[in-house]
Amino acid sequence: MFDPLDFLSGSEKPSACAGNQMRSISSDTLVTVIQPQESAYNDRDLEEEVDAPIGVIDLPHVAIAPPSVVLTALLLLRPSINVNFSERDDTIDRSVESVCREKDITVSQIEAFASWCSGFGMSVLDTPAKICARVPGLASTADGKDLLMYYTMVLSKYEKMQTADQVNERILKEASMRISEKCGRTAQPAMNRIFKIGGLRTGVKLHEPALTSDNLGLKTWGASLVLARKLCENFSKFERQRDLRILELGAGTGLVGISLVLKMLESNSGHNCSMHLTDLPEIVTNLKENVKINCCNSRSDLKVYADVLDWTNPDSFEKTYGAHKFDVLLIADPVYSPQHPQWIVDMISKFLSPRGVLYLEVPIRQKYHDERQHLWGLIRDASLQVIKEELDEGVDDWGKVSYLYKKIVPVNANQSD
Repeated sequence: MFDPLDFLSGSEKPSACAGNQMRSISSDTLVTVIQPQESAYNDRDLEEEVDAPIGVIDLPHVAIAPPSVVLTALLLLRPSINVNFSERDDTIDRSVESVCREKDITVSQIEAFASWCSGFGMSVLDTPAKICARVPGLASTADGKDLLMYYTMVLSKYEKMQTADQVNERILKEASMRISEKCGRTAQPAMNRIFKIGGLRTGVKLHEPALTSDNLGLKTWGASLVLARKLCENFSKFERQRDLRILELGAGTGLVGISLVLKMLESNSGHNCSMHLTDLPEIVTNLKENVKINCCNSRSDLKVYADVLDWTNPDSFEKTYGAHKFDVLLIADPVYSPQHPQWIVDMISKFLSPRGVLYLEVPIRQKYHDERQHLWGLIRDASLQVIKEELDEGVDDWGKVSYLYKKIVPVNANQSD
């Protein structure tokens, strides 16, 4: 069972480390510095390898570094833009200019950081190039407990400061943010992500607000990535058709529908088509923002809408867009309550045209085994037939997940595979 606080230990204190690591991080103990070992900062052999890896031990001493340097370190340790559920991306540009843009830091801040490190004999971080090549990567490569200890030492020192100036306040804010980011996706603040989809040249940019327990649609789920990839890699089925009306039910952050729209824009297809991305009111505001971020409405003959569709009462949606059927329905990861199977089949029966097709991707979660079986039974009873079924493997924020893909059409629809 996932627990975002698994990496925290209530009874076991971090052991003292060599180098500049601190002996204690408890709030009632003064932080003391162990002098750096010779090999930590005085190894000149590191100078010719600008991108040589470092550890948390190589960061500026919290106890003696000036606040401006500590703040710059915290800003550099902000997570990189998340790519396909991973913080790591080997294509990230680590030049000084690029890192400053990504982390919202000025070049002068980096230079001041390097100057202090140089004066303290820290040869591994004594130039802006070394800092930008080495420090940001620690956010994803360093041991989580080591980073947590560093951030906690920052809080321990600056919470005791009597002066509440702007730099100190920013340090406390950024240290708290870094800690929350190490607690897993559920505890993280708002974030931006990029999804690289097979068959799609353009990366899909998505904003995800901070999660709440009742708004899980504000997060992108692995089933959406798997289905988006499948649709884009098999795009010829859409490319040959015009005047399609496409509806995504429970679009969440919009990855599936937006990916398909971007593929249409890249291939100059989808003429006179419309894409309707739908979800509940509390989800749609962010969904609309993601449609805008990806410039989905850049062509007049390809209309993209993001609006509310309540599966229990679709009247307002029909009043706005009419009661016309749709040629394509898209659904990813729709089952997480006992009521969902019936609601899903109600929407399919209401909106799928007699010759339409449904693309469905469902994670195989043991917790919802009964709900999935109920859904398959309701689909059969609604005169719908599965014409293609595949087992897929993918990842999510919490690791590997298995998925079941089904291509479904009305009985006697004469759809080819």
